[in-house]
Amino acid sequence: MNTATVVIVLFLLAIAAATVAIMLRDRRDRALAAKLDDADPGAGVRAQADAERGQAGARGQAGGASWSGADQNSA
Repeated sequence: MNTATVVIVLFLLAIAAATVAIMLRDRRDRALAAKLDDADPGAGVRAQADAERGQAGARGQAGGASWSGADQNSA
């Protein structure tokens, strides 16, 4: 095998491993949500939303409004 083939195979294996990890995490989150729903209706939905929110990352202000120090809308 030449170097290019090895790099391509490693890249494909990394993509496959990442896909499996994401699928397992999603399955775990759904199982936790179902378990919490059994104990407290609505709690599992909140846990699922929190998990999705945590994966989404930081967001800016709602509506895209941005206020400067002089209270002027810069959007």
